[in-house]
Amino acid sequence: MPLPLEILNESPVLFRDVRPEDVDAEAHAEFVIARVLDHGTVRSVRALLGYYGPDRIRAFFRGGGADRVSRRTVPLWVAFLTLAPDECTPTSSLRPSSPFWTA
Repeated sequence: MPLPLEILNESPVLFRDVRPEDVDAEAHAEFVIARVLDHGTVRSVRALLGYYGPDRIRAFFRGGGADRVSRRTVPLWVAFLTLAPDECTPTSSLRPSSPFWTA
């Protein structure tokens, strides 16, 4: 599925290391969510929330997504999404690799 236009418009910043046309909104959802939450503008975050919904973004954090975004942004999203801090505490300092770099 294609990405929302508001996110595509920011692709030079959000997806600087991959071709935006190769990003599938469903298959690469965790990648998209992490990039927009870390580097997106208010407009792209609004589009992200509209596309995936807050429940899916909460599930991203509960499933280890805090390891995929900057530690400086995690407290913001914990507060915004009304999550308990222990629901999305990063488990390590190692970040998983991008889905585009796996064989």
